[in-house]
Amino acid sequence: MKFKKSDAITPCQTMLILGVVFLALLAIFGAPLYNTCKQKMAIAKLRTLYSQLVDASYRHFTSSMTNMNEFDTTLPVDKFAQTYFTSQLPVEEYCTDSQDACWNSKQFVDLQKNAISDKISYSVILKGGTVLGFTKSKENQITLIADIDGKLGDNKLGRDIFVFYIYNNDQRPNICEDTEYEKYYITNGLHFGGFDKCGIPHDVYSYLELFGENLEDGCNKKAPKNPIGVGVGAACSALIKTADWTIDKIYPW
Repeated sequence: MKFKKSDAITPCQTMLILGVVFLALLAIFGAPLYNTCKQKMAIAKLRTLYSQLVDASYRHFTSSMTNMNEFDTTLPVDKFAQTYFTSQLPVEEYCTDSQDACWNSKQFVDLQKNAISDKISYSVILKGGTVLGFTKSKENQITLIADIDGKLGDNKLGRDIFVFYIYNNDQRPNICEDTEYEKYYITNGLHFGGFDKCGIPHDVYSYLELFGENLEDGCNKKAPKNPIGVGVGAACSALIKTADWTIDKIYPW
């Protein structure tokens, strides 16, 4: 007597099908959700750091009885950091000569995947793990480069590496004609992002300009590299601030 082979789906086959469906749903919905969570965490950490920096410098200016936000960018970068920021911040470790304890040998990469390894000469690790580095150009342009999750993340500009720039109108860079600087109302103090080819802070530019393909070190993978800047994507913190602390669909995450 012959028995007809059953066409019913076995329990193992059912589990396999459910597994495939689960993986498909995870790929469709899980990755975007994960990125959204990371973006929200990045914004939260960036806002916290900004508040810490503003508070630290405010305490310096009020205690020293000097004009608010008139940073002396002619100071050596380590003395500048200690004077205005690190002495007032919750520092857990200092990196003065060697930067190995604060950064990897490849300190970070920009949006074009260029490795940056020699920009930062003085750094601290803050309570909570954020690494804050300071760099200075020959034109006395002082930039703060923050790694909001330490060595653990991507170490990429605009993702977990964000930039601030110190500007003083009385000590502005002597790179372009005066008329270039006079096009904008530029306040003294801490600015979001890096700077353009003239040393003008990124955050004086509009949202579309920050995201466009023409601004040096802009928040766009196709932006031109600023030879005196810190890398393509330095403007991303300015873009986030201009967008009212949001990362939208056009952001090069």
